Amino acid sequence: MPILSLADVTLDLGGQRLLDHVDLHLEPGERIGLLGRNGAGKSTLLRVLEGVLPPDDGQIVRRAGVRVAGLPQDVPDDLVGSARDWLHRACGAHEHDRAWEVETRIEQAADRFALPLDAPVAAMSAGSKRRLLLAAAWAMEPDVLLLDEPTNHLDVDTIERLEELLREWRGTLVFV
Repeated sequence: MPILSLADVTLDLGGQRLLDHVDLHLEPGERIGLLGRNGAGKSTLLRVLEGVLPPDDGQIVRRAGVRVAGLPQDVPDDLVGSARDWLHRACGAHEHDRAWEVETRIEQAADRFALPLDAPVAAMSAGSKRRLLLAAAWAMEPDVLLLDEPTNHLDVDTIERLEELLREWRGTLVFV
């Protein structure tokens, strides 16, 4: 039984149809790689699956309780504060009655991606900001992980660490 589905989804952006009556069913533990030319709609599809971009038509169905986390292709411009502060906001730590669990997940994710939690985000390199975004997605403990060109700006050691983590991870994965 799918944990996330698109049914007859259509989306136009900038006068261009990027998704045309798309049906997609993601099963638990499934791994999907998206390939295509620039502008074909890969990133748009991930944003629709994540729920940050509503379709013009069609339906998105998530199994109850399914957590989805995404890594955008580009580093957002609005990353401020310390890495720890930003991860708390990204993971919604203030919204949880068990904030200590979120803190533990944040510390574990930061360790996995060699991320100094007290570092100011504004002073970070593009690669460090990318690791911050990966740590946030990881700390959310998603059932579905959406990675849009995850190796952009990463050094070889981080890419190898990410590959190892993804081999061990048992959730559903969609990546460009």
